[in-house]
Amino acid sequence: MDGERLTVNQSVWAGKEQSPKTISALRAVALSPQLLTLLWEQIARQTAKKHGFLFSSRTGTPRDMNVFRKRKMGKLLKSLEIPQAGFHAFRHFNVALMDALRVPLKTIQERIGHALTGSFTLDVYGGKPEWEPNREAARLIATEIEKAVKTVESNRKTLAGGLSEVIGSLIGYWRGNPLCFLL
Repeated sequence: MDGERLTVNQSVWAGKEQSPKTISALRAVALSPQLLTLLWEQIARQTAKKHGFLFSSRTGTPRDMNVFRKRKMGKLLKSLEIPQAGFHAFRHFNVALMDALRVPLKTIQERIGHALTGSFTLDVYGGKPEWEPNREAARLIATEIEKAVKTVESNRKTLAGGLSEVIGSLIGYWRGNPLCFLL
């Protein structure tokens, strides 16, 4: 991380470090102030444990997100009566949210690391990535997610028993895994 910029230059698959799949996956993504705060809190927690990864197992190795999905996320989704989905669903959510917020297609493509937009003209003549639209996309996404979390937190106060705890777990998941919306 450098200021408000997160550089994606490695990935983890099945708990193992590797290079990103494509050249386009190597990218810089603007981070909102809200996400920066959450990331620095997570970095502090990991540093205190002497772990070098943003998200790691108890032993400090890269977290195998498939294991996490099966052990933790599956139970949470089931309790919320939401169909089972993998982490790719967060990627779809992110793209759908940016589209609904009218983020330019080229910016969406750059943020998620896609090589092609489907438009030859845009791909060829679109020029190098512009930072300001990327920054604005981060701000818009954060604002919408923050509104949704506040609404859920507000509604949670009126809910009884177990459902309140489940919603709290979901909010906790968002706060503990903020990068899930960048996948």
